[in-house]
Amino acid sequence: MAWPWLRKLRRQTMSRGGLWLLLAGLLASHHLLLSLVTQGAEEAVNALLVWGGACVVLDERPMGWRPRPGRIGAVAGTVLVLAVLWRSQQITSLDSVSSLLPLIAGLALALLAAPARRLAPYRQALLMLALLPVMRSLMVLIPTVELSLVTARVTQVLLVLCGLPVQVTGNVVQLPEGAVEIMGPCSGIGMVVQLIGVGLIFALAFPMRHRWQSAAMLLVAPLLAVLANGARIALLAMITASSMAARGWWFNFFHEAEGSLVFSGVAVLVFAWLYGLWMEWQIRQLEAAR
Repeated sequence: MAWPWLRKLRRQTMSRGGLWLLLAGLLASHHLLLSLVTQGAEEAVNALLVWGGACVVLDERPMGWRPRPGRIGAVAGTVLVLAVLWRSQQITSLDSVSSLLPLIAGLALALLAAPARRLAPYRQALLMLALLPVMRSLMVLIPTVELSLVTARVTQVLLVLCGLPVQVTGNVVQLPEGAVEIMGPCSGIGMVVQLIGVGLIFALAFPMRHRWQSAAMLLVAPLLAVLANGARIALLAMITASSMAARGWWFNFFHEAEGSLVFSGVAVLVFAWLYGLWMEWQIRQLEAAR
């Protein structure tokens, strides 16, 4: 005899809404695993951010909600789901199409939930999923050479605050016992793009009272990323200049994407804290004005 909660779960899963949510969860999980296997941890985190943002804005469904697609929309949505699954099998690394898959999958889910003329409630979620190709474009548009020079200066300031004698020549940070050169991905471009994506997600999911306030936080996001990456480079420089036995392992860990995610994670938490702090201040101001 099945337990009551198991029967309830079965009924919810076999309903239209349950099947739609199951399909959405499977498509999201499929893309996250695909990103992790073919593109690396950093791209998987970016995919997790946009899918998470889409889930946040879709969490306000009315009671009794269930999918009611149109006939043409149901066919089009099914074709798009199959197209996403078919194209996923051909992805072996980061390319221009892989970043579009969440948006296509989201459009398919929207068409399977409502007629094409009634997709307005899913607009914000689709905007969230469209952030992945935007972030991909920013990776190309942001100049890494200039970013490396800025990061070197930020690293210099942080090392000076730690009381260490440091010299910077271009993109090279020099300590008496060793040096690090900042170039390519080490410039922190991935971290900057990730924080800009987080800022856009917050602006869409939790809009400020005025647009200029959201825009100001979008400026804060890359600044936090540069500061966090500067702290990472400063740590790498100190590891290089140290005599610790396992310095090679520690250097490789924080030099690769997995270690840099520690610093980007801290930057995201600081951004979320600042965003929430500012929103709380606005709420207090509104309550005081009443």
